[in-house]
This record gives sequence, C-alpha cells and structure tokens, in this order.
Amino acid sequence: MRSTHRRYQMTMSMLLMLVIVMSGCQRSDPISTAEPINTIEPAQNADMTEVIGTIADSTKLPEENITNTEEQPTEQPTEQPTEQPTETDRQTQLTPAPTLSDWRDAPISPETISERVRQIYQEGQQQGRDPHSFSVIGDCQAIPFVFLGPYGRGELEPEAAESQLWKAINTFNPSFTRWSVTARGGFTAASILNPLQADPEQCKPGETPLSCEYRLNNPAFVLITLETWLDPDTVDRYEIYLRQIVEKVLEQGSVPILLTKADSSELRGKEHVINPVIVRVAYENQLPLVNFWRAAQYLDNYGIDPEREGFHLSDAGYKLKNTLALRALYQVWTAVEGVDQKEAVVPTATGTPEPTLDLDVAALNVDCSTGCIFFGAAQSVDGDITGAGVYAYHPENRDLTQILPDGFDLQDVSEDGQRLLVNNNHRLFEVDLGAESSSLLTESFKFYGKQGAYWDNRDDEIIYLDETAPLQTETGTAYNLIPAADDERLIFECGSCQSKDYCQSEGIFTMTPDGEISQMETIAKPIYSPDGSRVAFLNPDAATAETFFHTRYLVLEDTDVGIASRRILYFPDVSGFMVYADVETYAFSPDSSKVFILYDVYSEYYEYSLRLQTYLWDLNTGVRLDMGLLQGASASLNPRITWAPDGNSVLLFLTDLTEENHYSISVYQTDLLSGEHMLLFDEAFLKGTDYLYLTNLYWR
Repeated sequence: MRSTHRRYQMTMSMLLMLVIVMSGCQRSDPISTAEPINTIEPAQNADMTEVIGTIADSTKLPEENITNTEEQPTEQPTEQPTEQPTETDRQTQLTPAPTLSDWRDAPISPETISERVRQIYQEGQQQGRDPHSFSVIGDCQAIPFVFLGPYGRGELEPEAAESQLWKAINTFNPSFTRWSVTARGGFTAASILNPLQADPEQCKPGETPLSCEYRLNNPAFVLITLETWLDPDTVDRYEIYLRQIVEKVLEQGSVPILLTKADSSELRGKEHVINPVIVRVAYENQLPLVNFWRAAQYLDNYGIDPEREGFHLSDAGYKLKNTLALRALYQVWTAVEGVDQKEAVVPTATGTPEPTLDLDVAALNVDCSTGCIFFGAAQSVDGDITGAGVYAYHPENRDLTQILPDGFDLQDVSEDGQRLLVNNNHRLFEVDLGAESSSLLTESFKFYGKQGAYWDNRDDEIIYLDETAPLQTETGTAYNLIPAADDERLIFECGSCQSKDYCQSEGIFTMTPDGEISQMETIAKPIYSPDGSRVAFLNPDAATAETFFHTRYLVLEDTDVGIASRRILYFPDVSGFMVYADVETYAFSPDSSKVFILYDVYSEYYEYSLRLQTYLWDLNTGVRLDMGLLQGASASLNPRITWAPDGNSVLLFLTDLTEENHYSISVYQTDLLSGEHMLLFDEAFLKGTDYLYLTNLYWR
C-alpha cells in the first residue's frame, strides 16, 4: 500500500505548505536493532535580642540550662550511598574530619569554614552554579512563609549590631522569597529523591524535586532542614536518604548548610534520632552546621509551640531559626567569595549522536492477526527523557513483544494494525509489518509533544510537524497535533518546549487548507470521538490558584453545533487538607457514545496522588457511572486508557513505584458486560530501574 505524508509549516510569505510525497519515493533507511542500553525489561510473566546576642558565639552551654536530655542513642550501621566519591572528595578528605562524642556539643553556629567547603564552591563555579542563589530543602517549616522569607518580605530585619547581614539579604534577595520545589509540607528526606513528589507544574517527567530545583534555580548554596519522618518504625532510613541528598548536592558543586531541629517528634518525643544523624553527616563531610536545637534550649518550651502537636515552632523559635540561618549563610558566603575563582564554565549539552538505523522487519515475528495493543514507552533520568522502545501487547495471551529498541517512540498506528509511525528523536519512520519493510520519512521531525505525526482518516496521508519549517502563531510554535475525523482542518497545540513531554501550552488552534489560523477559546486537552461528532475537553479558566490549578469537571461539545451544545460533567467533591481533584485523562468508546474518565485525587501537601477514581459517562442518557478506584500514586505517573475494539471493556495501563524504587507497569481491566471494575489483568509486565511511563497507545 502506498502512503503519502504532509509537512505543516508557516513562513513570512505563506501560512501553510503541504508537502505530499509518496512513501515509495523516499529512500529506504533501515532501522537499527542494536541492544537496548537501559535496564527496562519485560517481566517474566526570653528577650530575643539578648538571647540571640548571647548564644551566637557560644561553644559551651551551662549544663543547668540544657534540659529535655536523654541518653545518646546507639549508632546503627547505615547504608552508604551508591555514588562514587568525586575528585573533590578524594582531595579534601585527606584532612581528617573532626570528631564529636555528643551531637549536643556541636557549636550553635559554624566556628570555621573548612577548606573542603571552599573547594566545593570553586568546583561549583566551574560547573556554572549561580553565586547569588541559594535553595532550601525541607518540610513545612522550611517554606518561605516561615523560613528566610520574612527577610525577603521585610517582616524580619537584622539587629543593628549585625548590619553586615544586610549584604547577604541584598545579594541573595530573590532566593529569600522563592518557593523551592524541594521545600513542601509533608516532605521527608525520601521525598527529595522521589520523582512522584516533584511539582508536576514545574518539573519534567522523571525529575526528582532535587534535580528539578537545580534546573530551575542553579544554587551555589543549599540549606537543608529536613525535620520530619512519617513512620517512626523506619526512621533509621532517614540517614540513608540524607546522605544521598548531601552527596548529590556536593556533586553539583553546591555548599550544603545543615540545620538541626528543636523537637524530637520522630519517635513521639522519646528521644532524638534525626539530630544525631544531621550532626554526624555534617561533621563527616566537614560541612557548615547550625545546631538550632542547642540554641532553642534557652527559649520557652524549647522553641516549640505549646498549643500545637509538639513539632511546629513558636514565634520565638521561628525568629531564632531565621537569624541563625542567615548568619550561617553570610558566614559561608563571605568565606568562599574571596577565593580565587576560575572563570565559570556553564556546561553545554553535546547531545547523543543518533545511531545508524538498521532493522530487519521480517525478523520481528510480530503476529497481531487477532489484535494487539501497540504502545511507546519513555524513560527519564532526572528529566532527561528518551524513547524506551515500541511494543506490541497481546491481550489474549498477555504476551509482550518489543518491536523497536530503546530510543524509539510510537506516534500512530494504522487502523488495520499493519503500519506504524515511529520516531527516533528527529527521524520519523514508517514501519510496515505486513510488507516487512521500513522507510525514513524525514530527519527533521518535531518530537517534543505527545503526538507530532498521524495518518489521516483514509490511512494514506501522513501529517507531521517539521522542525525546520515550524508552524507558528503569535503565541508560539506548534508542538502537538490533535487528530480529528475532519481532515479539512489541522488542529494543533501551540507554545514552547524545553524537552520531550515538557511543554508550556499557549492554546489550541485550528488551520484550514488555505492557511487561515484561529484559536479555539476556553479549550484545553481536547480529544475527538472516533466519528468526529463530539469533542471532550477541559476548561483552562477553571484551573485557578484557589484550586491549585486543578480542573474537576469535563466539558463535551457537538462539533457541528459548537458552544450552544456544551455539556458539563461534574464529579463528587473530595475532602482532606489541601486535597484537590483533577480530570487526568479520558477516552471515547469506539462507537463514540461513551467516555471513560480517570479522576486524580491529589494531595498538594504531599505533592503526589492519593488515589485514582474512574467514571463512565453515557452520552446518550447523560448518566455518570462510578467505575471503581485504585489507591496509590498511579495517577502521578502518566496513566493510559484504551478501549477494546468491541467497546465492551477498558484496559488501564498504570505505572507504580516498587519497594526497591524501581518502576513497573501493570494492566487493569473494567468489564462493562460483567460490571467488574479495576481488576488486575496483568501485573508488572514491563519494568525499569528509571522513571518509566507509556506515551501513545492504540488497540488495533
């Protein structure tokens, strides 16, 4: 079968260019079957002024003033981070770290700044760290509302005797009021390294909060004040994660400043477990330490709010903590700024060369005569997203076949399930399983959005976005195509992209064959029914700051009628502190009469999904049916839906995080005939050590 393809572009002289080329006229460029390089594998089936002024330079505290003490806990062996020491580590560890018999004896403020800290700063400057920027890693007591932010907002000022601290406030001014993505209510040491708890509005898929913070803020200094652990029975794991965080900060060439905490709530007030770890890690790595606990012993109730649960600080406690943190930042900054610095070198991405492609389609032995679910996979290492292969899944026998290796992604599948549009970054191919052949369509494919290429309704023309001839509007560049039954117009999403699956939308647009472009108002994430008669979408105006930019209803419109036909489907309210619901994704049934909807119940406090609820909207009756729920964070990991071709069942492909911090994809089924909801259909059929999710999905 012959096929043609079209390239959409806009130049100064014309709005649209259609390039129709017969596939047979394209040079054949076989696709590589090189072994994958990742580890994704299919599964085998007082007066505060006086107090602060007194304690700032103290190295010893009178024993009678230290209350609320207990025996020092026995140190337990801890798991060491897997990362290898950097060259800076090897050089600076020649000087033995000071020892400390009791963490309570650690000075309140850093007495000296080690040579190692200076070397860390120098290396960071060579890596391009911003010398006027700091970040904060912590929980609800580290957000700028209470920690350092009061200086940026003018609510707190240094005492006259410490006017030199104004230099630090002025130098780092934007950082004082900035909300670090590594500081959130509910965060623990484990959260900082968990991609599930990265801010989905600011972070790329697969980025951890820490790697995301570096991309956004590029700090030369990092204040670490992680004070909570949610499970007392596993609090010993705090040390494992804290060490990994510190190691990653050091690898980036940033200077960590660690702070102890005033409370011992991790074991319900029985003893301190976290503070000894903080001090031990700081001393072993010769890092600046603020022993806030020691300073807080002079305050009423040791700096803890007596009317709350024993964790949050009193006003005096917050003020003291802010003062000590600012002093430490100033001390470290002034100690390192005089060091002879090499010219900062900002690292530049060299890119991975695209391989020579070579594929023997005949050797694939893909049998989809009874139907297959085709999908692409992607993996992310701290936001560096790459294709993780193209697969065919057989729902009858639950077999998984990898059609194309790592580096490839799926764009579209023909209705007969014989031809695939796939890409390896900018190279777009057509793979014909029936003819056992492949051909290169273009080497300038724009692949950043969810879908940049598809077949028309006759499956004989290919529409794709071209990187060298971009389709542009006043608001940006087209990066995502939205297939519809109407071949007479092109529907696309416009905006800007930083990488694959990390784009900022500026609206949905349409373009007619004569080049007329118009924006579709109050429409986001549109999906068209198979017959083209209806479109389901979200209202972007409903996502407000009051709802943390979540949208809790779905809109339906008849395409031949327009706005006058709009209907709204609301969902049940959700409850909980800072819990909001969001319409995650949705899909029409093959006969266009129903919509299956995934509804994400999301905690803004913990920054991850609590559960995934499912609903069915019968468009003929207007009835909304509850189709079951699944507890857990799957909704945070790009869930995917596909209807069976007969319309009698729905399969959900959900990614989950294992206990080993690996990723696995399982299949759940909702059967409309039997009424069974969210049954496990195939468990962990695809696994990966890195952040793993599915891209496009088709049941043919």
